[in-house]
Amino acid sequence: MSDHYCDTCPEFDIDIFKGLTILVADDTQDNVFLTRYILKSYGIQVISASNASSAFALIKHESVDLLISDIDLPDESGYSLIHRVRSLMPLPTRDIPAIALSENTHKQAHQQALTSGFQTYIQKPSNPVSIHKYKTQLIIEIAKLLCRSNKNSSSLFSDYSCLLTK
Repeated sequence: MSDHYCDTCPEFDIDIFKGLTILVADDTQDNVFLTRYILKSYGIQVISASNASSAFALIKHESVDLLISDIDLPDESGYSLIHRVRSLMPLPTRDIPAIALSENTHKQAHQQALTSGFQTYIQKPSNPVSIHKYKTQLIIEIAKLLCRSNKNSSSLFSDYSCLLTK
């Protein structure tokens, strides 16, 4: 196996995501399992929480590089979680890149996620056909967010399609 994501993008080292820790906050275990499976295939360490309170505690006590949160968590919304992270956590933790997840297909949900403090919004897969789209969008959005949050890595991701050959 090559050390690169694809032959057309030799600058993409397969280890680019290794060592990262992503927190997945979702109360639906099937979604956690799917997301964990996708991220682990890229060498990403995944920790999970089934509610906003647990997610907030993990962010407070663990080194988390990125948050992926369901909007509809059982104890409080993902909107509330990201608001608490952005307002109560010290720097640099409060600036953690964050992706909102939801089954909601309305444009308002996407806009509310951005307004609440998430950088991007991804719709959860609703059937087996949508799983590939979810994987593609998830990996590309993670790469974009990490590129933006790490000024030293801006040259790492010039063509995101190379991340999808895995």
